[in-house]
Amino acid sequence: MNRFFLNIVLVFLIVGLGLVGCTKSTIPQKTEVADLSFSEDLSQYNPQVKQVNLDEGKEAEVIQNEPLETRFDISNQLNALIDSMRVGNDSIRMTNGYTILVYSGNNGTEAGRVRNRLFDIVPDMTARYTYKLPTYFVKVGQFYQQVEAQSLYRQIRAYYPTASIVPDKFPIEEK
Repeated sequence: MNRFFLNIVLVFLIVGLGLVGCTKSTIPQKTEVADLSFSEDLSQYNPQVKQVNLDEGKEAEVIQNEPLETRFDISNQLNALIDSMRVGNDSIRMTNGYTILVYSGNNGTEAGRVRNRLFDIVPDMTARYTYKLPTYFVKVGQFYQQVEAQSLYRQIRAYYPTASIVPDKFPIEEK
């Protein structure tokens, strides 16, 4: 009996909550309209500039400044640091970037087919064919930013849906 009474109360509670949830909610409405026409004179805050009149026949005199003498001159140390950075940068032969990986697999014949087809899809780009035991890679393009590779990636993805943009290192070409 006690369980029966509890089930009836539970059913009434669920039905009551359902009826309360289905009632139309009222949204308060504003009846007054805001006046947005505001203006203020800000001319009193503008800076005042005095006009200097030069004589008609006279030109303005230019005063030459002399170089400033200081005992804190670090130009020699700075030049030495710049030279050392230049030597350090000359030893860098690779740069980080992004390329489009079109094929990665163990079948060398298929990698060759993909590379040859890329010549037809993007004739102005050179597809690189590399082999690192036991995998063949076919990559196309050299980009500094991932965003730069997006247009070529969309064009290649129409033919090769498994293509992806991957980080890569490129040799720096000297001119």
